[in-house]
Amino acid sequence: MRSSGEAALGARELVVALASAMEAQSEELAARVIDRLTSEIEEARDPLIATMQVATTVESLASIRQILQHRIEAGRTDAPATAIEYARQLAQRGVSLAAMERANRLSTDTVMRWCLEQMELLSDDAAVVAQAALLIMTDTAGYGDRVAHQLAAAYETERALWLRRSSISREACIGQLLTGRATDLAAAELTLGYRLAQRHLALAAWTERAEARDGGTSFLERSVGALAERLGCNGPPLVLPRADNEVWAWLPVGPSVDLSGIGPIVAGWEYPVTLAVGVPAEGVAGFRRTHEQAMSAQLVAQNSARRGPLVISSADVGAIALMCADMPATVRWVRDILGPLAVDDAASYRLRETIRVFLANGASYTATAEQLNMHKNSVVYRLRKAEDQLGHKLRDGHLDLEIALALCHWLGPAVLEAGPDSAAPSAGG
Repeated sequence: MRSSGEAALGARELVVALASAMEAQSEELAARVIDRLTSEIEEARDPLIATMQVATTVESLASIRQILQHRIEAGRTDAPATAIEYARQLAQRGVSLAAMERANRLSTDTVMRWCLEQMELLSDDAAVVAQAALLIMTDTAGYGDRVAHQLAAAYETERALWLRRSSISREACIGQLLTGRATDLAAAELTLGYRLAQRHLALAAWTERAEARDGGTSFLERSVGALAERLGCNGPPLVLPRADNEVWAWLPVGPSVDLSGIGPIVAGWEYPVTLAVGVPAEGVAGFRRTHEQAMSAQLVAQNSARRGPLVISSADVGAIALMCADMPATVRWVRDILGPLAVDDAASYRLRETIRVFLANGASYTATAEQLNMHKNSVVYRLRKAEDQLGHKLRDGHLDLEIALALCHWLGPAVLEAGPDSAAPSAGG
């Protein structure tokens, strides 16, 4: 039976012999690592990533060999240059840090399994094999930790730079599309990762406060992606962050998309969000037009004095958006048209809404009563009272009246005089 000193010496000799075997079988061992990675990690099947992984594995094995043969202090051995470049390549290609770390763990596990197999072939002394295994883990543990830290740092640095460069490129590309200066549409699609020859729905989404980003993606970006899925879009949306609390987006929608579902979806989000939506349109011209419409709807929302989450479609507020360009003049005009009804109180609100619904239903008392859930006689009473306050019949100048009521409906107190109970609700949206 060997003494502890003899066992320790035998273990050291076994580790050196193992390092020699690793050098002799480096190609076979590297192939084993690659086979395992490509079979268990989908991203590793990418030809460029696989090529980089081969080079990284070969250099890493060489470093491990040197550590085992010469007992180099592993905690001071840096990651191979190819491994650092490999981490950068993964960051540029959007492979997650978790996938890279899993690849490193699988590589280490594969090498350790090989080492145990070889040691059993090189020695039949269980005590020596056990001590040799302990030496290997001790000698390589510091190396593995140091390499993992350096690769993660290289990945995160490159990912941040790549995202910044990508964001600048995407923003410039979108700017060219929106101003009609983009000429190479194939290059634009490659930069954006988004197909232009399809039907687009543009929107702008924003919150009252900036939201922290989670793994490089903000709450609004994740929410817009979830909205695209709920609407059954043909692919992921194109999202352009505008600030910490605002994004522009284009959703690839089909001809049968149901936009009426947007409101309930947004109302169920974790944080209150205001959403301005364009009208679906085709191709590059449609990409630009639907965005212009979303911007018009956003102008209405930003001029509204209403509170809480809101979804505004440009299809509903086209003329309103034009009048928001000069709010002081618009306020004066609304008060000229509505007179005593341009007051932010409950009584005026009820009369305004009754007139608005009445005119929207083709001056039908019955349809108005049904929509407002009122008796027909109550509708007649309200409308007569409104005419008394306006000083003229509803049919006189009804076009101006409809526009003024629409402005009150969407902008609320922003175009009204303060009343005694100005907390009265504003409908719409």
